[in-house]
Amino acid sequence: MKIPINRNSLWSELFVDQLTENGIKYACISPGSRNTPLTLAFAGNKKIKTFVNPDERSSGFFALGLAEKISGPVVLVTTSGTAVAELYPAIIEAYQRRIPLIVCTADRPPELQNCGANQTINQKNIYRNHIRKFFDAGLPSLNFAKLEKIKQIAVDAVAISKHVNRGPVHINFPFRKPLEPESYTDFIDSNLLKKIKSKKIRKAFTGNAKPHSKEINNIVQTIKKSPEGLILCGWDMFDEDFPKLLNMFSRLTGYPVIADGISGLRFGKISRHNLIVNASAFLHSEAFNFLLDTKTIFMFGSAPTSNIMLDFIKKSHAQKFLINEYGDYKDPSKTAEKIIPLNPSVFLKEIIARLQKSGNPINNSWRKKINRFDAATEKIKKHKILNAAFPFEGRIIPEVIKIIPSNSNLVISNSMPVRDLDYFASHSRKKINVYTNRGASGIDGIISTAAGIAVSSKRPTYLVIGDLAFLHDANGMNILRNYKIPLVIILINNNGGGIFRMLPVAKNRAHFTEYFQTPQSVNFSSLTDAYGGIFRRIKSWRAFEKLPDEKSSGNFTVYEIKTDAEKSVEHRRKYWETVKKEINSQL
Repeated sequence: MKIPINRNSLWSELFVDQLTENGIKYACISPGSRNTPLTLAFAGNKKIKTFVNPDERSSGFFALGLAEKISGPVVLVTTSGTAVAELYPAIIEAYQRRIPLIVCTADRPPELQNCGANQTINQKNIYRNHIRKFFDAGLPSLNFAKLEKIKQIAVDAVAISKHVNRGPVHINFPFRKPLEPESYTDFIDSNLLKKIKSKKIRKAFTGNAKPHSKEINNIVQTIKKSPEGLILCGWDMFDEDFPKLLNMFSRLTGYPVIADGISGLRFGKISRHNLIVNASAFLHSEAFNFLLDTKTIFMFGSAPTSNIMLDFIKKSHAQKFLINEYGDYKDPSKTAEKIIPLNPSVFLKEIIARLQKSGNPINNSWRKKINRFDAATEKIKKHKILNAAFPFEGRIIPEVIKIIPSNSNLVISNSMPVRDLDYFASHSRKKINVYTNRGASGIDGIISTAAGIAVSSKRPTYLVIGDLAFLHDANGMNILRNYKIPLVIILINNNGGGIFRMLPVAKNRAHFTEYFQTPQSVNFSSLTDAYGGIFRRIKSWRAFEKLPDEKSSGNFTVYEIKTDAEKSVEHRRKYWETVKKEINSQL
C-alpha cells in the first residue's frame, strides 16, 4: 500500500532517530523556516530534550556549556543565511577546547545558490577552519542507499564529535519546499517505509590509544635522571581518576604540581603538600625563575593563564612533555618537543606502574623547597589580598569561593576574573567544579555558557563576570528566564575594560578611556529587571555571606559590585612587588 509522505520530514526523522540510537539527548534549536523539517523532527522525538532560543549566538554558547557539563555531544539547529554565521563564535570555542557539538544548518537548494535568493549564503563547509568534520547531507531522496547514508552521517557525526576526533562536527542540510510534513511530496510503499525506519545503526568505538611501551620506559628513565622537575596543569576535560593519579605521580617523583586556577585542581583534589598555587606571583622574582629552571617539565591540559608563567616556560631549558589525548600542541612558547597523544589518566597509570616497579627513590627535598616559597607567598597573599578593603577586585573570587557550597559549579568569565582566579585562589578542601571559555578566550557568550552548565546540573552554579562581558551576552538572560535556571551572577562593574589598565597603553591619557576602557555606564538593575531577574547590589565583604544557594530561588539573581579598576591594578602591583622582595630575600 502506498502512503503519502514529505521527503524532507522523512529524511530529518531518520537522521534524528539515528542520533538518539547513538546516545544524543539534547538539541538547541533556533527558529526559522528552512529548518522546519529538522525542527519538527527533534520536537517530535521523545528521547530528545529540546531548548529553543531565538538568538543563534546565545544558543551556540548555551549548547557549548551543556556539552561541556555532560561531556558529550549536543546538537545545534539553525536556519539558513546569516543565522549560520551567528553560531561561529561558539563553534570556534568548542574547536579550541574539543567540546563535542553536532551543528545542523538548514540550507537553500542548489538552484537558489548564487542568484540573489533571499536568506542564501555559501554555507558549504563554512566553518572549515574550526570543525573536526564536515558533511554535506545533500537533498533528501527516497533512494534506499541515500536514506541509509543520512543515517550513517548521524552515526559518524556522533562518533567523531565524541571520540574519534573530539570537537564540533558540521552537517549542512539543503531542503526544497514544501517544508511542512502535511505537504506531501511523494508516495512510498508502507512496507518499505517500515523497513527503512526499523533498521538502526550503532557504531562501536574501539577506545583510546594505547601507550607505547618503549616510549614510556624512556620517560621513566628521564624522570630517574631528573630529581628536580615540575608538573604544570591547565584546563582539560580530565576524568575522575586524574587528580588521584596526579597526586601519586607527584609523590613518587617529588615533582610539585603547579595548578593553574582554571584547572580546578586547587579545590579538594590534590594534596596541599604536592600543590603550588602562587607561581604567577613568585615568578615575578627573576632569581626564582633561575631556581625553577629544571631539567624536566610535564604539561597537562591547556596553556597557562598568566603571561608570567608563559614567559617562564619559554625561557626554561627543560625537556617538556605535552600530554593530552589527541596530541594537540598546547604550547605557545613552541619549546616543547615531546607530545604524548594519550589520555592523561592512561599515561599516568603506566608511568606510576613503572616507577613503583623500578623502586625509584623519592626526592622530596626539591618539592619541599618550592613549597616553602609557595607558603611564604600565601602568607603575603592572606595579608595583602584576602584582607584588602572593599571593593578590591582581587578579593572577590576568594570571597565567592569561601561562601559557595561544596560541589558547586563556578563559571569564571574571561578578561580580569579568570586572571584573578589564577592569581588569588588558594588551595581549598572544598570541591568546586571550575568552568571557563578559555579556548579562544573571548568575552562573548559567557552568560549563555553558564546557563548551559547550570541547566544540566543539580548543583548550585555561580558565574563571576565583568560588565562588558555581561553586556556582550545580555540575551543569555533570556535563556535563564525562559527555562527558569537559577544561576547566581556576581557582576564586577568597573565601568569598562579594566584589564587594559594592566597594559602599557593605559599610559596614553589622550585616548585610553574612549578607545580602550570604553565605559558604558549601564543601569544593570533595569537591564536585569527587563529579563525578569532579581538584582542586588553588594556594598561590603560581609554582604557576600548573603549570596544564596541557587536552589533557594526560582529565578536567576545578579549581584553587582562596583569597583575601581585603577586602584585594583595598583593594589595587584604592590602585592607582586612585596612578593618579589620577600622571595629575593629568602634566596
